Amino acid sequence: MDSNKRPRLLTKSRYKLGLECPNKLFYTRKKQYANQKQNDSFLQALANGGFQVEELARLHYPEGVLIDGRDWDYEWLVQQTEKLLRFDNIVIFEAAFRYENLFIRTDILVKKGNTIQLIEVKAKSFHPESPEFHRSTWKPYLFDVAFQKHVILKSHPDWSVTSFFMLADKSKRTTINGLNQKFRITKKSENRTGIILKIDGLTDIESQSVLSLVDIEPFLEPIFSGQNRLLSSYTFEESIQELAKSYEEDTYFNYPLSWSACKKCEFKATGEEEKEGLLSGFKNCWNLQRNWGSNEFKKPNMMDVWDFKRANLFDERGIIFKEDVTEEDIGYKEVAGAYSRTERQWIQIQKDINADDEIEVLREELQEEMNQWIFPLNFIDFETSTSALPFYEDRKPYEQIAFQFSHHILHEDGSIEHASEYINAEPGVFPNFNFIRALKRELEKNKGSIFKYSNHENTILNAIYEQLAESSEIDRVELMSFIQTISHSKKNSVFPAWEGERDMIDLCAVIIKYYYNPHTKGSNSIKKVLPAVFKSSPFVREKYSKPIKEIGLSSRNFKPNKVWLQEVEGLVKDPYYTLPKPFEEWDAEAEVVSELEELNDGGAALMAYGKIQYTDMSENERELIKQALLKYCELDTLAMVMIYEHLREII
Repeated sequence: MDSNKRPRLLTKSRYKLGLECPNKLFYTRKKQYANQKQNDSFLQALANGGFQVEELARLHYPEGVLIDGRDWDYEWLVQQTEKLLRFDNIVIFEAAFRYENLFIRTDILVKKGNTIQLIEVKAKSFHPESPEFHRSTWKPYLFDVAFQKHVILKSHPDWSVTSFFMLADKSKRTTINGLNQKFRITKKSENRTGIILKIDGLTDIESQSVLSLVDIEPFLEPIFSGQNRLLSSYTFEESIQELAKSYEEDTYFNYPLSWSACKKCEFKATGEEEKEGLLSGFKNCWNLQRNWGSNEFKKPNMMDVWDFKRANLFDERGIIFKEDVTEEDIGYKEVAGAYSRTERQWIQIQKDINADDEIEVLREELQEEMNQWIFPLNFIDFETSTSALPFYEDRKPYEQIAFQFSHHILHEDGSIEHASEYINAEPGVFPNFNFIRALKRELEKNKGSIFKYSNHENTILNAIYEQLAESSEIDRVELMSFIQTISHSKKNSVFPAWEGERDMIDLCAVIIKYYYNPHTKGSNSIKKVLPAVFKSSPFVREKYSKPIKEIGLSSRNFKPNKVWLQEVEGLVKDPYYTLPKPFEEWDAEAEVVSELEELNDGGAALMAYGKIQYTDMSENERELIKQALLKYCELDTLAMVMIYEHLREII
């Protein structure tokens, strides 16, 4: 069968997409429409973790039979499934079922006579003491399983089907060192998951695996009854029928536009993508339903307003353009000494309406804040990893792994040094305790203020604190005390509350409280704030347009002729995209080269760490990835220094 001529059947992934917004079914799998999720490195990292979990789950059933090959041929897949179902007792991986214009493949199907266990494998975590499947975040996954059960029962009405999740169990520890690395992620694998197994099987599932089976039948009943809905206008069966019909006929569903769906829509084309001829599904929807043309798309709308949660403004009143919004609409309130959330939103709205690129700053309040900072100033950034399958023995799913930090110091005389860094590139070595020892050693060299960007570093320090408390490390008390000096306890901590005398200052929070730059388009991410600073700061522009050797900037990873501020046709290049590619100067044939082409964001860094844990990687490959990680993390702390210099310039 030609894969281009296969029937348009509603699969479980398309059903799930249709529940997000039925209009998306018209754009999916059409190459002419841009899809931002395809370029998201964090989503790719999550997908890779999901495939690893799926392969581990199969090891729970060593007798299982995989239906593999000809994935595009629905009829052949169903035929292979039906042949296997002739056995009274059998376990099938990727069993295929079709009913009319519906088609599914199940992760694991356990058949004992007419009694069926339908097992959906997810990389999501749960704790058996508080599974929390009633929360809205689980809804899409429950509907996914309900859809599978629906198709199975329609094609085999005499069966009795019980549904399960197989999930990462946060109460379990693995006895296998390097469990994650036993499931190698690679583009060279010929199977669907892209995983090459470096393990033959499990000798003791209970101690070696971190997955558990959970009966979810009680949570499916409200879905089948229509009590629990994702598309409010349709019952469960109606949603299946309508979505399947729309997809089969390849017609635009014309589902009413909504704030939440449109704001998160992945079928948006960037300016560069539109120049290359890609279409925007988002624009198509608004053109068809609201008759928007080029003028309307140019007018500032509310969807990029920072932290704006009043969806009823659009869903109930139809207001979308910033020019139509009032202070009352956003619940405008001021607070003393800082921008309130709504005041900041109002600034963004007014700036966009008036095409005003001038920064807005509470100078006196910012100066008062900065006057409290103690030199030398320490700027710290962590790179971390968390995965469903642990990298190390005796670890749990989704434990935080802190594998790298960068540390810049800015002295009172304005001199800047890349003072220290730490990275663990040795496979199979749990890094967290050595990480915190190295951090302690460096930060205790002075008594200056310490800066982070966002709350991530505090979260990681709390996680390491808990790991130390459970450990038998000789210096654990000393290390825990150090963590308390540079952090604050999380809200739900089981330990007595603390707030350190050198608690890290959140530079992102400083930006939010006192500073707004229109070039960020409402974002406070360091990846957006730094390019905005480059556009707005004469001091930073002049200084960093020169090679780092000329401005006295020490660097551990960049050559003296490195220039951070580069312009192309009058436009400042995003410095993160000037980072060298990990393998650009290496001619050797290596599997990793094609899989880690760039390292300029957190998702890529997460994947890179996973790769350097492979024990069979050459030292050349490992060293190149390590150097790329060091460069990326150094830029993160240097970016914080640049932002500080801009703030100092303002006051």
